[in-house]
Amino acid sequence: MLSGGGSLGALQVGMLRALFEHGLRPDLLVGTSVGAVNAAFIASRAPSAATADQLAEVWCRLSREDVFPFSPRALIVGLAGRRDHLVPDRGLRRLVEQHVEFADIGEASIPLHVVAFDVNEQAEVLLSEGPAVDVIVGAASIPGVFPTVRIGTRLLVDGGVANNTPLSHAVALGAERVFVFPTRDPHSHTGGPSRGAIGAAIDGIGVLTDARLRFDLKRYSSDVELIVLPCPNRLRVAATDFGHSSQLIKEACHATRAFLEPKRGALRRARSGRRDRERRVANPGRSPQGNPRRTANTTRSTVRHSAIAGHG
Repeated sequence: MLSGGGSLGALQVGMLRALFEHGLRPDLLVGTSVGAVNAAFIASRAPSAATADQLAEVWCRLSREDVFPFSPRALIVGLAGRRDHLVPDRGLRRLVEQHVEFADIGEASIPLHVVAFDVNEQAEVLLSEGPAVDVIVGAASIPGVFPTVRIGTRLLVDGGVANNTPLSHAVALGAERVFVFPTRDPHSHTGGPSRGAIGAAIDGIGVLTDARLRFDLKRYSSDVELIVLPCPNRLRVAATDFGHSSQLIKEACHATRAFLEPKRGALRRARSGRRDRERRVANPGRSPQGNPRRTANTTRSTVRHSAIAGHG
C-alpha cells in the first residue's frame, strides 16, 4: 500500500529496494497519489532490485518543473476562477505514459488497485480496472492544483483527500500481511515545511490523514500483520523539493535493511509456508507426500496474501 507525499515518494523507492533484496514479493499493490505512480511502475515490471533501481533513476532525474510546470498565465487564470486548477497535468501525464507499460490497470502483472476520490459521489473509490494513465493521474491530482480527471461518470482527484493510507482497502482485498510504506511518520512528522500553495496542499492532506492512519493501524492490528517501514528524513526535505531524491532513497533503503534484518528468519519461514499453501492450491487432490487426499476443498482464499502499502 503506497500513498502520497509529493517528492517524499522517493522514500518508497529505497524501501522497495530493501524488500526486494530480502526476496519479498507482493501479491497485490494498493496505491494512491504519488504512491499510485510508484505502484504502477512496479506493477509494470518484475518485482526485483533491478526494477527498484530503474525507478530510482527516474526519481533522480525528476525536477519540480517536471511535475508542477508553473506558468504565470496558468496561475493568473486559475486564481481568477476561470479554471479549477493552478497547474496543468501534462507533466504528470507524460511521466505516467513514459513509465507505465499497460493500457488498463487490470492488465498489470501484479494486481494493482488505485484509490482516488470521486468528486461527484463525494466518496473514495477503489479502481482495479480502467485506462491506466487516467486512473493514475486522477488518483494523484491534488485538488485545486491539478485538474480533475473524468472517467465515465466519475470525476477523480487525489485519493489522499479522504484516505492517504488506504489500509482498509488492502484488508478488504484479502491481504493478511501488509507492508506500509510511509512518507511521513504519523506519530512525529519529520519533514520540513513546504513553501507555496502546492506545498500547503500536500502538507494539509498529510496532516488530515495522519489521524486516519493511526486509527486504522489500531483498528486492523488484530486482524492482519502490519509491518510499518521506517521513513527517515534526516534533511527534513519538504514534499515539494525534488532535489534530494537520491539521499532520500539511500536513507530509506539503509533504514529498511536494518529494520528487516532481525525479521529475516520469520519472513523466510512465512515465504516457505506461503509456497506450501500455493502448491496445495495448485494440487488440491494430493497430500504433501504425493498421496491423494480424502477431501479437497482448498480454494485460493487460503493463500496468504502480502500487500504493499504506503502513507504520505
